[in-house]
Amino acid sequence: MPRTIWVGLAAVVVYLFFAAVLGNVFGDLAGDDDTAEFVLSHYIPLPIAIITAVLFLRWAGWGRSVWAERPTPTLQPRRWWLVSIPVLMVLLPLVQLVDVPWGARPLGTVLLVILGTAMVGFGEELVLRGILLDAVRARHGELVTMLVTAVVFALAHIVGSIWAGVPFAAILFQVAVLFMNGTLYYWVRRVSGRLWVAMAVHALTDCVLYLAAGPSRPTDALTQPADAAPNPILAVGQTLLIVAAVLGVISAAREDHRNRTHVRHNATATP
Repeated sequence: MPRTIWVGLAAVVVYLFFAAVLGNVFGDLAGDDDTAEFVLSHYIPLPIAIITAVLFLRWAGWGRSVWAERPTPTLQPRRWWLVSIPVLMVLLPLVQLVDVPWGARPLGTVLLVILGTAMVGFGEELVLRGILLDAVRARHGELVTMLVTAVVFALAHIVGSIWAGVPFAAILFQVAVLFMNGTLYYWVRRVSGRLWVAMAVHALTDCVLYLAAGPSRPTDALTQPADAAPNPILAVGQTLLIVAAVLGVISAAREDHRNRTHVRHNATATP
C-alpha cells in the first residue's frame, strides 16, 4: 500500500475508535471504582487497537522505516543539543516520582498501571510516530511531518476530554500542551533513531502521571492534583522543554531548507 497522509490518518482514526471510544464506553461500566475503570478502559480496547495496527503494517507491507531511522547525531550537522530532549523527557517523570503517594498505591495497582501505560506508549507511538510519521514523511519534509504528527497527537486526546465533559478552555490548554509534547516525542524518535525509545519514554511519562493522579482515565491523569507542592526542579525542566520544543521546530525547518538546497545544487551540477 502506498504511503500517503490519508492512509496514515485512517490508521489513527481506527486506533482511536478502539482505544478512545471503546475505552470510554468500557470505562463507564466501572462506576466510581477508579482501578476498575482503568482496567476496563485499557486492558480490553488497547490490545485490540494494537493488534489491529500491527496487522495493518503486515498487510500494507511497510518496512523498517516505521520502526527505525538514522539517529540525528549521525547526520550533518550533528545537532548534539537535540540529545537534551530525550534526556529531559526521561528526567522529568523521574523527578515527579516524589509526588506519587506510594502509601496509597497497592503493589497490584502499581503493576496494573505499569502494564496499562506500557500498552498506551506502544500503541500511540506505533500509530503516530510510526505509521503516521512514515506516511507523511514519504511525501513531505521534516517540518510538515513533525507538525502533522504533533497536531494529530494533540487532537486525538480531546475525545476523552469531550466525553468527560471537560470545559472548552481546559481542552484548549490540553491541546497546546500535548502539541508541544508531540513535537518532543518526534525528536525522541529521531535522536534515538528507534521508535521503541519513544514508546518507552511515553509509557514512563504516562505511568508517573497515572500513579500521581490515581488510576482512572487519561483525562484525569493529564490534570496535576491541585494540592501538589511546587517542584522547582520540575518547573526548570518544563521551561527547558518549552524552549527545546521551539528550537526543535526551527531546527526541522532549517533541515528542510538544507535538504532543498542540496537537491537544487545536485540538479544544477548534473550535466
